[in-house]
Amino acid sequence: MIKKPPNWKKGLNEDFFKKVLSSEELKQLLKHAEKDYVYWDKFMHYKMPLGIKVDEAWSYLKFTRQITSEITPIKAINENPFTMNLTKGMYKKLSFVDSNTSGFLTSSFDKPTNAQRSQLIMSGLTEEAIASSQIEGANTSRKVAKEMLLTNRKARTKDEQMIINNYQVMQRLLDWKDLELSKSMLIDIQKNITAGTLEDENDSGRFRTDEDNIGVVDRLTGETVFTPPKAEFVSNELDKLIAFANAPESENDFIHPVIKATLLHFWLAYLHPFVDGNGRTARAIFYWYLLRNNYWMFQYLSVSRIIKKSKVQYDNSYLYSEHDDNDLTYFISYKLKVIVASIKDFLEHYEHKLTKEKILQKIAGKLGEYNERQIDLLQDLDSKKDTTVDLAKYKGHYRISYETARSDLSFLTEKNLLDKILSGKKYIYVPNTVEVKKLLSSAPDIKIQ
Repeated sequence: MIKKPPNWKKGLNEDFFKKVLSSEELKQLLKHAEKDYVYWDKFMHYKMPLGIKVDEAWSYLKFTRQITSEITPIKAINENPFTMNLTKGMYKKLSFVDSNTSGFLTSSFDKPTNAQRSQLIMSGLTEEAIASSQIEGANTSRKVAKEMLLTNRKARTKDEQMIINNYQVMQRLLDWKDLELSKSMLIDIQKNITAGTLEDENDSGRFRTDEDNIGVVDRLTGETVFTPPKAEFVSNELDKLIAFANAPESENDFIHPVIKATLLHFWLAYLHPFVDGNGRTARAIFYWYLLRNNYWMFQYLSVSRIIKKSKVQYDNSYLYSEHDDNDLTYFISYKLKVIVASIKDFLEHYEHKLTKEKILQKIAGKLGEYNERQIDLLQDLDSKKDTTVDLAKYKGHYRISYETARSDLSFLTEKNLLDKILSGKKYIYVPNTVEVKKLLSSAPDIKIQ
């Protein structure tokens, strides 16, 4: 359970300020604390300057945060607004987001072809759909889920259906980005996200009521960590959320789009307007807003993939914000970290993909009668034991037509590089290991890392 901070206002007086203001060591300690915008549970373990108690240092830190805080439009259950502090470190991350999401194709990277762009988008949507569902408990491996999406296989379990639903919603966001947010759109997103996955299908496509009596429960302890607001409060605040999302920015009240998208993410999750699917809907709205505001690179990214790796920090960022005077900075700070990490992941993946494709082109050119897809498949089959491929999997992986996929695999079969075998009701292709190695070794000076 998250520890609540002490009452920082207690003990504020003239003697207190004289004491803390005269300590240069304390000022350096607070500067360090602001770098990562630490919460009480970490701050309480800092080594304090001589003569200063940890509660006193916390009070001074909170006092300085209060002075620089901005009020957000998000209201808590207690009717007090959530506030935020945008630190220098956060502005640095926002600068990184802006420069890399708008300029990476004009810097050291080659511009992707239409086929590469399509593959990158589908890869991003696939990863996001899988990770966002796994965050909410979908018990399916990434490998199985990816194979299912690539081959258009029907879901075998409710967990798999969650992933398919999420994937379809992520695809539709590319169309919804041209629409203003509305309650009907929120219902539509939640309905699509939860279809075929709920114990009671009547909970899909509607806002919750107080009779639903839902709460956010810690899966490990069974403890209720958050009780959402009453339905009337939710309905009123949703109107404000929607107006905020659709309002054009002006010079006087400008909020950086990434910050605004993050506020929308938190706001919807905090209101928890549905019986189920709130987290996935909130993350979808985050993407919707950024795509609507021309942050087109986010269609390639999977922010949820990074969140899944730091799920405890993700959950804590909500709790910190709620427990510490409605200070939303904790959630914003965490979200900016995962956004930056997802961009770095993508850039690394993209550079590796371009390098790999150039090498495949060289190999295909040297071997003469094989295309890059075929060389890539043979490299993959040669590097992994007991690996086979089928038409649907090959077609989905390379985003090509049925006829192109069939032609590629048939040619490799004719060359005795693959054996076509009937397995159940479909054909699978098994590599002829000796012949594959012989072919690939004929271009020994070109290797794919």
